[in-house]
Amino acid sequence: MTKKKSKHLRHGPGPMPARRTPAAPPYQDGIFRLLFSDKERLLELYNAVTGSNYGPETPLEITTLDTEIFDRKKNDISFLLDDKLIVFVEQQSTVNYNMPLRFLLYVAKTYDKMVSQHEIYERKAISLPAPEFFVFYTGHDPFPERKIMRLSDSYPEDGPVNLELEVECFNINYPSGAQMLERSRTLYGYSQLLHRIRRNRASGMTLEQAIDCAIRLCKEEDLLTAFLTDHEGEMRGMLFHYLDDDEFREVYTHRGYVEGLEAGIEQGSQQKALQTAAKLKAMGLSAAQIMEATDLSEEEVAAL
Repeated sequence: MTKKKSKHLRHGPGPMPARRTPAAPPYQDGIFRLLFSDKERLLELYNAVTGSNYGPETPLEITTLDTEIFDRKKNDISFLLDDKLIVFVEQQSTVNYNMPLRFLLYVAKTYDKMVSQHEIYERKAISLPAPEFFVFYTGHDPFPERKIMRLSDSYPEDGPVNLELEVECFNINYPSGAQMLERSRTLYGYSQLLHRIRRNRASGMTLEQAIDCAIRLCKEEDLLTAFLTDHEGEMRGMLFHYLDDDEFREVYTHRGYVEGLEAGIEQGSQQKALQTAAKLKAMGLSAAQIMEATDLSEEEVAAL
């Protein structure tokens, strides 16, 4: 197969950026993962993305990897649908053109867990569920409403393409991702929650006030009501940590202090996690909720 002429997009289209933004910390995706760990909401999301109509009786098995793959990063959500499809879903707050490569590692690890070692040496072809890959973008940088990323974008220009993987990416920021948000009430509620928190912050509210106000308004408008009621403590903690760190990282990125400071930022993130944990403890959250929201150990939380 001959590869179509294209640019070498290891860092995405356009000129190579002068500075490199560090990878998002693992707890960022916890909110999205918690929300769509429910089978009914997950089916709603898949139907919205693909235009399918799978009902609540459809067999669905969560296959999300429970161990770290690389860079302390776990995949957000993966699930086996009707024993035919293995679907991988990620939420990203930063544009990452390496998602096809990351999904390749995820799917290889997942298939490895699904197939016994002796089967791969047998003559009979192994039956595998077909993979699908989706990314939902919630960051500040400009991004199209829908975009396809390909593994071959990282290959040398005009080289052969013997392995391909396509990722369908959707901007779900309100109102940028209006078309997708119209298809899923849950996705719309999630996008509205983040949008209102950011809008409240821009109006001068403290982060705690912005989160409280956004949650209250979402409940009043029946957006994510049951989920927020069941997981409000966890949500407050994760939102506080997620958005507080998001703002912290954005400031340093805009000032140009990121390049070469990954270690320093990691140390700063640890200190920020401790500060966040102290605030959450003062708000009355349990040690387990604080640990979930901040990724701190039980010993670190107990020492506060």
